Amino acid sequence: MIRFEALNAKHGDALLIQYSWKNRKRLWIIDGGPKGVWKQTLKPRLEELRGDDSELAVDLAMLSHVDEDHVTGILQMTKGLAEQEDGAADFLEIKRFWHNSFRDIVGSSASLQAGMTSLAGTQAKAEAAMTSADPQLNIGNGSLDQRAVAVLASIGQGRELRDYLTKLQLSGNDPFGGTLSSKSGSKVVDGAKVTLVGPIKSRLDAFRQKWKSESGNAAALAALFRDDLDESPTNLSSLVMLVEIAKRKILLTGDARGDDIVDGFKDAGLDLPSKLDILKMPHHGSDRNITEKFLRSFPAKHYVISADGKYGNPDSDTIENIVSVRGDGDYTLHFTNDVKGLKTQLTKLQKTRSFEFEIRAKSAPSLAIELG
Repeated sequence: MIRFEALNAKHGDALLIQYSWKNRKRLWIIDGGPKGVWKQTLKPRLEELRGDDSELAVDLAMLSHVDEDHVTGILQMTKGLAEQEDGAADFLEIKRFWHNSFRDIVGSSASLQAGMTSLAGTQAKAEAAMTSADPQLNIGNGSLDQRAVAVLASIGQGRELRDYLTKLQLSGNDPFGGTLSSKSGSKVVDGAKVTLVGPIKSRLDAFRQKWKSESGNAAALAALFRDDLDESPTNLSSLVMLVEIAKRKILLTGDARGDDIVDGFKDAGLDLPSKLDILKMPHHGSDRNITEKFLRSFPAKHYVISADGKYGNPDSDTIENIVSVRGDGDYTLHFTNDVKGLKTQLTKLQKTRSFEFEIRAKSAPSLAIELG
């Protein structure tokens, strides 16, 4: 039996996978949600899973990418363990951890530091402009300033996590090793076959080159983090992996873009279309991450969307497109939160198409899917 849980992670992701192998239950944690999720949902659920045992083995913990709605809970978990804080989940025994730090993404510590120095200068100018009437201090691009601050925050969180993992002796992405990408191949981990599909190695290489060449230009660096399309390097560098357990297939997508996931499958040498048991929809159901080719490439028995309406997610167009592409069929749409207009839209779509849907009950910590 395989049990997939999407916890109430507000506008973020916090997922659990449980299965048995060699007469022992296995547990994976994927992402930790934004502020509040660790204390309110994730930690209590882990305590519940521990039961009367003194320890709870976490066979794999993974961070898909460094964005606050994925990393915050993971940071709280690892910080508590590394620094032996009061109230930490010291009953956890994490056996391995996977993620790409920002240093992995940009290629080297020197390149990372050069870019951070440039961005810090932009941030300092922005802060000075807010407190001074001197027009010379006004750099005239508020959205650029905000992106620079956001980039620095993400880098800082990534470095903090890296330090905790080093202290816990969990760095290194065992057994893959190095930076994880679509060229990392497949490994069998505790009876589960894992194939890395994203990020696409060529995209990582291109971003590294761009970061290096623009490391002295804060405006160019901040502009790499566009907000009009989903061009955020943190999203585009999301870990995407196909997990195969006992002939069941689960695709974990982080905040990756649909077209990148399709290309990543090809880059990893996998065949398309690929029928899935569970598809964790990318980027909380944002329509900026979904293409028709993506939906046709990954027909699934269960579609999971973790969102609470913040930033407009899940987009109504995404839901309509799933149903339009799949038509009548034996599949279910699962939602971690009941957002305004969601039930009305789903009920209306059911009048023209045959499918099922599930919305997490308010009293439940998660929605769960069990695969026999």
